Amino acid sequence: MRLALRNRGHSKHMFPPPPLIEVRLPAELSAPARARRLIGKLLADVSARKFVDDALLLTSEIVTNATAVGGGCQLSAWYLPANGALRVEVHDHSSIVPSLPERRSPTEITGRGLRIVDGIANRWGVDRDADGKSVWFELYGGQPMSRS
Repeated sequence: MRLALRNRGHSKHMFPPPPLIEVRLPAELSAPARARRLIGKLLADVSARKFVDDALLLTSEIVTNATAVGGGCQLSAWYLPANGALRVEVHDHSSIVPSLPERRSPTEITGRGLRIVDGIANRWGVDRDADGKSVWFELYGGQPMSRS
């Protein structure tokens, strides 16, 4: 397994504080669905359906991982309509850094989440801190619909 760090140049400076979404999610099965609803509302005016679908899928993946290992998580999200850029971060209190597993057997039911994130996100990575870690991803190309 290799360490899950695909920073490809950290761009947090592009997303100024405060985040547009900042919410604590409990370690419950409903947490990924709640996170998807919040991100869906944030991206309600985005015209590129694939961008929104990808954002919802990746959000679900990283929230699922965080609630499974970290006992709940903090979801933060930024969206810059002028750039069509989205950043989603999920912070948990676990010091365990996720790893990108080797290819999985088609019959295994877990272990594909980070491969999905790795394949879809423009950027993603893990930032460690004294209180745990943040797993984040960025997507580009989600401009809002034009208003006529």
